[in-house]
Amino acid sequence: MRRHLWSLAVVLAFALVIPAAAADLQAPIHTFLSALPADFETMICKTLATKQDIGENIFVLDAREPDEFTAGHIEGAVNIPIRTLAQNLDKLPQDKAASIAVVCKSGIRAAYGTMTLKLLGYTNVKDVAGGMLAWEKDGLPLKK
Repeated sequence: MRRHLWSLAVVLAFALVIPAAAADLQAPIHTFLSALPADFETMICKTLATKQDIGENIFVLDAREPDEFTAGHIEGAVNIPIRTLAQNLDKLPQDKAASIAVVCKSGIRAAYGTMTLKLLGYTNVKDVAGGMLAWEKDGLPLKK
């Protein structure tokens, strides 16, 4: 019985402390997040297409599965499914400052890829906002 009362006391203590700590963090978190630029860690499809058209050297990492890639992809993209990224680091640019655009179907896998590359020390990585769905919606060319 004492053990249950002790457990209940600990749970109640955390229930009181955690909301207070969260309230203390709310203002600094809001300040940080509201100051992020609109294009923070992202690039819209038309920007990527324009950069490619003018010959800017951008490594396009397609994080989709091989069947999705085969169905249509961005010209010059390298297919490394997100689940295999760690096993395929040798396919990435050796220069950690290289410009990299990560794309998937809708943007979720690309966001994971972008975060992973940032953690690995890459400094110029962007998630292609909206992924291939946005690329196709914008009427941009697909390589099949």
